[in-house]
Amino acid sequence: MSKKVSIVFHSVCGNCYLMAREFYDEFKKCGAETQMLRVKDPNYAELAKQFAVAGQYKNEIMDIEEAKAEKLLDSDIIIMGSPTYYGNVSGAMKCFMDSFSPYWTEVAFWGKKLFAYTTAATSEGGADMCLNAINIFGQHMGMIPVPVPSNLLSTQSFPAYGLAHYVGDYSNLRPDRDTVLAIKEMTDRLMNL
Repeated sequence: MSKKVSIVFHSVCGNCYLMAREFYDEFKKCGAETQMLRVKDPNYAELAKQFAVAGQYKNEIMDIEEAKAEKLLDSDIIIMGSPTYYGNVSGAMKCFMDSFSPYWTEVAFWGKKLFAYTTAATSEGGADMCLNAINIFGQHMGMIPVPVPSNLLSTQSFPAYGLAHYVGDYSNLRPDRDTVLAIKEMTDRLMNL
């Protein structure tokens, strides 16, 4: 039986989108029924005008269906990705997470696997807190957060809480070879759970 995978992301500068796209492609290669959804961001169009890096993938991102909690109900695996803002998820991702309130009392997401990823300017710790915010949200919904194994890649280590890609002060460092390889390896592991 094929697994149903939902990839939900928020991306302003394109990095979380590029990671979501890698996850999407890898899950499709594994034969999973996969959907990629973006969270609603009412400020995105304006930000894309102000910052060149934000506008680079604007049309591709806006062409992706908007995420709604009910679209994830039949998922076996949920991947959530958010940029790190002040050691937390973005405001748009937090609004999406808050939309799950009606499902909390119904325990509708009990037992679903959750995997988190983030982008952050630097490795000084904010990314870990963002990943924890996603995982704690999932636990409150009854989901099972899946950690990153310490041996995922021999060339790089990642936080146990999820994948983190460091984008630099201007968010212009796109996912590198190790990040793409980590997504591939993590996809294989998630499919084998």
